[in-house]
Amino acid sequence: MTKIDLSYLAGVTDGDKEIMGEMIDLILEETPIHLQNIVEFMENKEWKKLGAEAHKVKPLFLYVGLTELKDLAQEIEQFGKTEENLDQIPSLIEKLELGFNEIQSKLTDQKELLA
Repeated sequence: MTKIDLSYLAGVTDGDKEIMGEMIDLILEETPIHLQNIVEFMENKEWKKLGAEAHKVKPLFLYVGLTELKDLAQEIEQFGKTEENLDQIPSLIEKLELGFNEIQSKLTDQKELLA
């Protein structure tokens, strides 16, 4: 599993713990919405929309060093936009959802450490 790394987030916020906490809140609030949209677009076979939605979630993962999840989102984005390897998308989405579910509480813990 990917380990959370707040060094990038600290860099872009100049170490401002309040802003870092707000960004973590944003990630915790926005990511489930994006994941729900990705699943919906897959179910409706709206591949271009799926690719665009996967693109939106990538920076959220990068802010907190979740490169494995960013890479999964990038793969989903690519397959959706090119409409290739569509049979692989469901398992990639499942891995993305599981990975995010695993780190949600850890992100909350990190946020609390910033307070």
